[in-house]
Amino acid sequence: MAENNNTRQERPRAGKAALVWLVIFLFIGALLIFRTPASDKPQVLPQSEFETLLARGDILEAAVTPESPRVLNIEGKFSIRTGAGEKTPQKKVSFRTRVLDSDRLDAQLVKVPKMNVESGNDNWWALIISVLPVLLVLIVIYIFTSRQIRQAGRGAMDFGKSRARMVTPDQLNVKFDDIAGADEAKEEIKEIVEYLKDPLKFQMVGGKIPKGCLLVGSPGTGKTLLAKAVACEAGVPFFTISGSDFVEMFVGVGASRVRDMFEEARKNTPCLLFIDEIDAVGRSRFSGWGGGHDEREQTLNALLVEMDGLESNRAGVIVLAATNRPDVLDPALLRPGRFDRRVVMDLPDIKGRLQILTVHVKNIRVDESVDLEVIARTTPGFSGAELANLCNEAALLAARNNREKVTQADLESARDNVCYGRERRSRKVVERERRLTAYHEAGHALVAMLCEHATPVHKVTIIPRGQAFLGATFMMPKEDVYTRSKLEMLDSMAVSMGGRVAEELIFGDITTGAAADIEQLTHIARGMVCIYGMSELGTVRYTDAHAQVHVRIDAPMPDALGPETAREIDLAIRSLAKNAHDRAKTMLETHRDKLEKLALALLEKETMDIAEIEELLDMKPVTAGEEAPAETAAAEVTPDESPAV
Repeated sequence: MAENNNTRQERPRAGKAALVWLVIFLFIGALLIFRTPASDKPQVLPQSEFETLLARGDILEAAVTPESPRVLNIEGKFSIRTGAGEKTPQKKVSFRTRVLDSDRLDAQLVKVPKMNVESGNDNWWALIISVLPVLLVLIVIYIFTSRQIRQAGRGAMDFGKSRARMVTPDQLNVKFDDIAGADEAKEEIKEIVEYLKDPLKFQMVGGKIPKGCLLVGSPGTGKTLLAKAVACEAGVPFFTISGSDFVEMFVGVGASRVRDMFEEARKNTPCLLFIDEIDAVGRSRFSGWGGGHDEREQTLNALLVEMDGLESNRAGVIVLAATNRPDVLDPALLRPGRFDRRVVMDLPDIKGRLQILTVHVKNIRVDESVDLEVIARTTPGFSGAELANLCNEAALLAARNNREKVTQADLESARDNVCYGRERRSRKVVERERRLTAYHEAGHALVAMLCEHATPVHKVTIIPRGQAFLGATFMMPKEDVYTRSKLEMLDSMAVSMGGRVAEELIFGDITTGAAADIEQLTHIARGMVCIYGMSELGTVRYTDAHAQVHVRIDAPMPDALGPETAREIDLAIRSLAKNAHDRAKTMLETHRDKLEKLALALLEKETMDIAEIEELLDMKPVTAGEEAPAETAAAEVTPDESPAV
């Protein structure tokens, strides 16, 4: 690999040297061509005029060069008198002529004061001198062109070579301690590190190390970082390549690169071979969409053979691959013997997010009052890359506001900017829409506080954010939630209708501001009916009308729905939506005074957290296990209650 890099570095230098020599030769040729000044250009004389000047004695110098036995080329100078009289000054003029030889002409040429007869060889030398610059230019062009052709030929020969780059452990500088929030993944992959450090321990027991390890996870969860840490901890060479580097428009190039990559890896065993985004080359061959792709399939076949084929020899070469689409990979690639182990890099939980934030805040100056646990609890679903970006955004925000340290407000503002977009205080909002937004968000917050199974409210704002938000109600779960109960989903739908119901009660009209709320409510209701079996239709999974149609050809076909079943599904979804609307309406009618109070406070402060809301309304959110206020309990609709269809 080092030899190839040196060759690539020498090619630009050779091209520059050839260009310099070309300029030098062109300059020398120009000097030779234009060496005679334009003022000394000789005058061409016909033979008759030359003989007249010769007979008159005006020819002062003559150099005779025989062109043939009867033809002479004569160059010299003749005189011109500038005035009358014999003593007037004479002007010398250069001339050249071509004449026929004769005895009379020879007798007159003898009388010339300066007479010189040259041989024919001098004429050939003059011809060579005049043609030499052109020959030099042609030679330089030939050398330069032939060199480019040879380089292009070598490039064509290198077209099928591997593009994998070898990185030494000292260049990586990544340890397992630098990776937070992935404890299970690190424990599972440490066996590979131990094998690379001491393979004899495993061989004496008779065990075989996994030949391949597939890192699976959402974007930004640290798959590439974990592969670097494995190579750095093991202290072995690390070959890295992207799946897209194999795919070319020419059939057979990808397969050639795969073979060359494994051949190069075997020369540096033990080593790690990391293929990033392997789904670009390992996509299933059984897909029925878009026809076949010979180049991708040949590349995949070569990869399958090299990993575990009849003549494969992979002693000391461990393949790591990363993808966020394991569902599209070919089954032959995932079988034991190729990728024996699958390490899942999941999104971090609260503990993992706190560890990741702790790692990243070491690079910025943070105030002592910062509570990273609050940020960890309010960022569910964030990956490690998103948390790193959040810390960087907080540092930029603190610097923009001329603060020397990052505060809790900077971190929370950066979180909101990442999730919902930056505050747009410059957006001009008319007073009517501002009041409408205040009551809309107050309706969401109040219903959430009255529902015992709803996600707790964290903050409410009426400041526009991003491209679509005029306001937002931020909910903060107390812990990571992986399942949801029926009561939680019913309360979530009621909270979604809180804004629309507040508009109806206060303004007697509805707006388009609840479009996202209705979409969320419909999504929850459809999931309860079609997927989770939480309706009167029973525990049957029905086909989602919005399911992805681009599925593998060998995937099971979904069950078709009849018109009667589809109608029952629509009626059940509509029933759940109506119940959610009625629950929110009853709650807000009962607590209308608190709705008015909270909306007026939002118009004044624009942003309020849960502590300010509790102090303003003199109430605590209803939590699970507690009895709701009497007026609220009477207003709630039981989960199984629904109007007759």
